[in-house]
Amino acid sequence: MEYIGFLIIVFLFLLIFFISGMVNERKECKRYRNKLEKEYGCENKREYKPEEFAHVDAYAKHHKKETSLDDITWNDLNMDAVYKQMNYSKTSAGDEYLYFILRNPVTDVHDFTDFEEKTEYYRMHQKERLQLQLILHKMGYTGKYSIYDYLDNLDTLGKRNSFKDICGIVALAAAVLYTFFNIGQGLLFLFAVLLYNLVTYFKVKSEIEPYICSFQYLFRILHEIEEIGRCRHDIIKEETDCLAKLYHKFDRFTRFSYLLMSPHRMNGDLFEIGLDYIRMFLHLDIIKFNSMLEEVYKHREDVDSMLTIIGKLDMYLSIGEYREYLGEYCLPEYEKGYIRAKEIYHPLLKAPVKNDIDVKRSILITGSNASGKSTFLKTIAVNAILAQSIHTVCADMYTADCFRVYSSITLKDNIFEGDSYYMAEIKSIKRILDAAEGGKTPVLAFVDEVLRGTNTTERIAASGVILQKLSQCAGFCFAATHDLELTEILKHYYDNMHFEETLKDGDITFPYRLMPGSATTRNAIALLKIMGYDNSITHKAQGQAERFEITRKWEVLP
Repeated sequence: MEYIGFLIIVFLFLLIFFISGMVNERKECKRYRNKLEKEYGCENKREYKPEEFAHVDAYAKHHKKETSLDDITWNDLNMDAVYKQMNYSKTSAGDEYLYFILRNPVTDVHDFTDFEEKTEYYRMHQKERLQLQLILHKMGYTGKYSIYDYLDNLDTLGKRNSFKDICGIVALAAAVLYTFFNIGQGLLFLFAVLLYNLVTYFKVKSEIEPYICSFQYLFRILHEIEEIGRCRHDIIKEETDCLAKLYHKFDRFTRFSYLLMSPHRMNGDLFEIGLDYIRMFLHLDIIKFNSMLEEVYKHREDVDSMLTIIGKLDMYLSIGEYREYLGEYCLPEYEKGYIRAKEIYHPLLKAPVKNDIDVKRSILITGSNASGKSTFLKTIAVNAILAQSIHTVCADMYTADCFRVYSSITLKDNIFEGDSYYMAEIKSIKRILDAAEGGKTPVLAFVDEVLRGTNTTERIAASGVILQKLSQCAGFCFAATHDLELTEILKHYYDNMHFEETLKDGDITFPYRLMPGSATTRNAIALLKIMGYDNSITHKAQGQAERFEITRKWEVLP
């Protein structure tokens, strides 16, 4: 009777834990739903830990294309920041798929009809959007590593079996039975078995813990796939039907898994804490891991297909919310032969000055320091990528061809490879020339201050010829320069445009408006004066510059 009473107490204790966990889960779900409603379309304030952000490219690496944006262009345009701004994803699959889409803009006229229907449906239908967001939120993130990292390393685990773990359970059962015959020796035996199981549990667990985390994430996905199907959203029927077929391929993976690898594990649920102790002594999760490992070996491609579909669904929601955040955007149109945009702006600027552009050939942009040349190059480049990836442009109107986008804007010396700034620069530009000459898709090139790392005479001579070549073999080239000589040298190949500044009462302002023609002013010496440089420096420099303009010779300083 004492044992029965003890078991009843344990049962009631676990029941209380279970009910408490359910109540807490419902409260958390309601709180999160209210948060989603209130913050929809607000600025994305998600913070990324370095190790968390390190794996967002995992899906892209496993689906790499020849036309992917290269690292130089991605970093030049600060696309990590653009990605973070628009990433409202609720799952790791969504994080990785959105990154993949941005890293792989389409390079031919693409039908975005399906993309638009699903993105706009969930943007306009709050009830259905919230349903799907809550389900995706329960899937959550993998944490420090991508599931693809684990899949890549599965072979290192080799074949595993659960013989020792099952023996531990048998020994534990024998120890419990033995206590009925000799309670003293039985408890000693039971203690020894529990200690052995505990020690071996943590030893094995440390080896497979990263993989258990990945399987838990996969299990959460499988668990919530059923919930997605119950939503019965006709707009994603194709996706839900495909997910249902994939789900049944993982019947053995999911069988008996809820108590072993619950989707709510490690979230502070009291019921789950109790189950964790049971796992420690019975090795239930280790046994189940071994069977799951075998199933994942068989279905790697199916795992990839499932992650792709979930990633797409999450991406639709992200882009819809990003559009809500932007407020002012347009859908791109595709046409060869020119680039045309009205009121185009850079998405990362808080108070952007919008510009119009309508060009049928390459353009050369001149202007003084800080006048807006580099920002404008990035504005056009980033929006070209957005047009060909998320079908969204930060403008009132945008029409252009599809391009492969390349840039050479923000270069640095590479001390590890022994490259000077000039060497890094000529390598960077050479890769654009190679792509423009060798690819079927037209290249959209952006070059800021070409060959700035060398002397004036050779810079102007070489950059003139290089930019001429780019205009001939690339679809379009947008180049910015301080060398006004290039505006004359390249007038048969480039249209000239410029940014200018306003000097008034010893202060300088920049309207950031793109103007036709080449720049007629310089401000480098004026900026020295505004920043407080001594008059003996600024006056002498100004005199030197003025005399050079007349004589075309530099005077020797006394």
